Amino acid sequence: MRLIFLETSLELVPPSISRHPAVVKDARRRKKKPTKMILDDSKHHSAMKDLDNREKRGRPDIIHQCLLSVLDSRAAEFLDVYIHTLDDVIIWVNNETRLPRNYNRFLGLMEDLFEKREIRAGEKVLLKILDAELEDLLEDAEGIVVMSERGDRDESYLREFFASVDRPVVCIGAFPHGDFEEETVEILTEFDAEFVAIDRRPLTSLYITNRVICVYEDERVLSDRKG
Repeated sequence: MRLIFLETSLELVPPSISRHPAVVKDARRRKKKPTKMILDDSKHHSAMKDLDNREKRGRPDIIHQCLLSVLDSRAAEFLDVYIHTLDDVIIWVNNETRLPRNYNRFLGLMEDLFEKREIRAGEKVLLKILDAELEDLLEDAEGIVVMSERGDRDESYLREFFASVDRPVVCIGAFPHGDFEEETVEILTEFDAEFVAIDRRPLTSLYITNRVICVYEDERVLSDRKG
């Protein structure tokens, strides 16, 4: 399965707020340039109040939690994992990567990635920023599902989808509030994506991720091993 985290709240501190006292204080403490740090609402909250699309930004903890859960799962070896950020950066995540469980170390790793564009362990590439767009991740899909509380399909469709599609693509939003951007929805619609709702209430990205992985394991991983 190709798993894409959409509009992920993961970015460097934008230059427009790099001189704000909250950002400067954090940069001095960490001995880093302000624009080389990952934007983090818990540390840069006061600086972020005038940012465009502020409610969807500054939450790298969301993708950290989701990736830890995915890479810990029994399905990990069958997954092709990508991060699509709010500003359209595409990151490939090797499914053998063991991410830092400590949040601050994760931030440091992401900062290194944005600077170097690639993280290696010996000859193995663990994380890589790709010269690609969201459309490139969808082109060869046999079927695409987008998890959204506004979806017309339910979890039973997700089970049927995993059971019947050889190369499934599942997209999960990894931002704290709001909905997908219109441009993102247009791209997904062009590729005939089906929108699936586990519940009509907004659910956290981590819960949705765990539910998708559990259903995938039930329908594909465990059933294949029993067979």
